Amino acid sequence: MGIIGRKNEQRDFLEWMASEEAELICVYGRRRVGKTYFVNELLNGYFAFDTSAQDKSSETVRLRIFHTALREYGDQSSSAPSDWWEAFGRLKALLDCPDCPRTPEGMRAVFIDELPWFDAPRSEFMNAFSDFWNRWCVRRKDVKLVICGSATSWILREVLQTEGSLNRRVTHSLCLQPFSLRECEEFLRNDKGIEWSRRQIIETYMVFGGVPYYLRLLQARLSLAQNITSLCLAPQAPLKGEAKRLLDSTLSDKPLYYQTLAELGKVKNGLPRKELVSRLGVKDGQGFTAVLLGLEQCGFIRRYDNPYRKGRKAMYQLIDPYLLFSSRFIGGKNSLEDWAAYYDTPSYNAWRGNAFEMVCLCHLPQLHRALSLEAMHTRDFPWESTQSSPGAQVDLVIERPDKITYLCEMKFTAAEFSVSAAYGRDLLRKAEVFKDESHTRNAVQVVIVAAASFRQNANSDMVVQVVEGDDLFSS
Repeated sequence: MGIIGRKNEQRDFLEWMASEEAELICVYGRRRVGKTYFVNELLNGYFAFDTSAQDKSSETVRLRIFHTALREYGDQSSSAPSDWWEAFGRLKALLDCPDCPRTPEGMRAVFIDELPWFDAPRSEFMNAFSDFWNRWCVRRKDVKLVICGSATSWILREVLQTEGSLNRRVTHSLCLQPFSLRECEEFLRNDKGIEWSRRQIIETYMVFGGVPYYLRLLQARLSLAQNITSLCLAPQAPLKGEAKRLLDSTLSDKPLYYQTLAELGKVKNGLPRKELVSRLGVKDGQGFTAVLLGLEQCGFIRRYDNPYRKGRKAMYQLIDPYLLFSSRFIGGKNSLEDWAAYYDTPSYNAWRGNAFEMVCLCHLPQLHRALSLEAMHTRDFPWESTQSSPGAQVDLVIERPDKITYLCEMKFTAAEFSVSAAYGRDLLRKAEVFKDESHTRNAVQVVIVAAASFRQNANSDMVVQVVEGDDLFSS
């Protein structure tokens, strides 16, 4: 059926593949996001050579995998290479053969998938690979070397930000992101034959994010609740251990990654670094900096600045929908095996509000577009009172450069949302508390973001703008 969405990424990739220069193209992103599928679909099998490594395999197995791929493309060697220098020497000879396969544009496309898994401690793989590119590929303008990997931290450290032999050698990089709501809708309808309402698709995103692999597991004959039960909660559910597999493949199996995510999952607006260190009971330093940076680079958490916070303004917030869902509902002592049994429970209601806010954070461009903010540089952050009693918090503050501040309230409801008299009074109080504590001179206005729809009534006079669920599906 072809690739769903990713129009800009497709255009750029094909332009690079058709260029008149040698290209080293790095495609990376989190596990299950569709990197291999993307490259395979666009190149349509026109490879001069392709191979893929296996995680946690020995050096001998890695060399055998490479040897098998060489044989598939015509190498006549009977035994596996003794080292990586010999392996890439054989690849050069293979690519120089007169009958080497080419793309319709005449290019020799080499695809090395899961590149990080070919590398190993004390392995010469990266040295041999760098030599292959630096001394051989760059001299042949028709060679397009595409590398791919789920180990995002490794890709960034060893390929894109390295000071070694590949420093500034990558000609183009492409980070594939999860689907947007619009792309999820297109995928579910065209690939799975699932005709769910947009509110149901938003709830699907609240559980699975926009990860194509997870969406591909959904079954049209089941309801959303039944799908969540069978995929995530049942005793043999295929995604029950996915959170650990995701972190192991993307970062590493260090416990501190899991512990950091678990703590951030408990607080919807995130935590400052000092408090996070205190909760974890770890030593602050470069090691913990690497953990936070790795989680941020993989898109699991975000770092944002709260301009009204005293001291260091940086906050760290979990923004990956599946990891939030997993931390709340999978594997705990009181976990249930039926998603419908959670409905209307306190844990479900708390998660639902937090998860919908994550969906909105993942769609800030669409939210800005609905509020006519595309051309403005805004500051976007959640806010929580430190002085008022009872407390007050705002799901998302958007500060415009023209002296207007939006206080955005996210509401995920089963039916259309309307402002009750009590909630209307609470909104007025929040606005007053925010103005008092922030000392802002901006005009403060209330915005409602409703997953379903919004019904105006006598209590909603203070709501100046409304963003509905359909607005989050814009392209």
